[in-house]
Amino acid sequence: MTIDEAIDLLDNLVKQETEKELRRLEKCIIRGVLQGLTYKQIKENDPVAYGFSVCTLGRVVAYKLWQKLTKVLRKSEIIAQDEKVCAANLWDCIMRAVQQGILPPKIADPMLQKVMRMRYRITEHLVSTEYSDTYLAEDENLPDRPFCLVKRLKSQSEKTSKMFDREAKFLYSLGKHDRIPELLARFEEDGYFYLVYEFIEGQPISQELIEAQPWEEHQVIALLQDILEILVFVHEKNVIHRDIHPDNLIRRTSDGKIVLIDFGAVKEINTSENSIDNTRSHSGTNRDYIPPEQAICSARKCSDVYAVGIIGIQALTGMRPRQFKVDGVGNLIWREKAKVSSQLAAVLDKMVLYAFPDRYPSAVEALQAIQNL
Repeated sequence: MTIDEAIDLLDNLVKQETEKELRRLEKCIIRGVLQGLTYKQIKENDPVAYGFSVCTLGRVVAYKLWQKLTKVLRKSEIIAQDEKVCAANLWDCIMRAVQQGILPPKIADPMLQKVMRMRYRITEHLVSTEYSDTYLAEDENLPDRPFCLVKRLKSQSEKTSKMFDREAKFLYSLGKHDRIPELLARFEEDGYFYLVYEFIEGQPISQELIEAQPWEEHQVIALLQDILEILVFVHEKNVIHRDIHPDNLIRRTSDGKIVLIDFGAVKEINTSENSIDNTRSHSGTNRDYIPPEQAICSARKCSDVYAVGIIGIQALTGMRPRQFKVDGVGNLIWREKAKVSSQLAAVLDKMVLYAFPDRYPSAVEALQAIQNL
């Protein structure tokens, strides 16, 4: 479920119980909380919140919002009468609503059954993010009408046009790799920008990383090796992915191998082109995998290594990244939460060091360390 779908779900519940919709500022706070932002960051990042003080957002607006949601979710029997909704458990409350069969209202999508470029017939809406919508489509020009993915960028601005061109350019420059979806086409239609990709049948590893269900060490090593093998290819092309998180790693059904998707945030090293904000969110969780230097727009190859290391620690511990504490210099405290050998722990520690000069400089060195285990 995307953040937009989660907001629609809550809005629909509130509307059913109170006959009033959530206010724009309330939706702004929900969006920020689901992205892992503080109230200060919400104020700084969302124009809707610009005119409010941090104190007002947290102690007045959010306080009343949590009271309202608590009342609605209790009445809907999604939470118990002695439970309260707050920022820390908001996502869990939404997931409990989904488990009870409560889903956001469906709105007819005009894209469905539309044929793009007299070739790609849209059959299903798969994912909606802040920047784009992704659809499943059939290629009617080929035998057996194979599936492909059609990605439409939401904005029609010049900035979006540059993002569109850059993603297409980098995917094309990478060439073909068995575990990177092939770019099949790029075009503009009705004022919107479209990219068409090879369809990878499988599921994101986010569905495998279940809280409180840690993996065995050999499973984690295999996962790290799988991801780093793809990253070696990317880094050798002098490119940084910058958006590695469990939703962008697909376990392919045919052979169980990991496929790396979504190159919308890629950055070519030493490029003079201005980078686009690399903290952009898809599922609301990828900020958990962003290292400190990338948060200030200074990503490098070891930033991708950091993200892979966080995924490895998440798998070993069965904990979400934001649940970990850090020591006095910013390094994660996690070993006591996992059953892990000192050798693998040492490799993971080096992958996620706060100080980027001390990490493995790229996927090449990180993969070698994993293989040496």
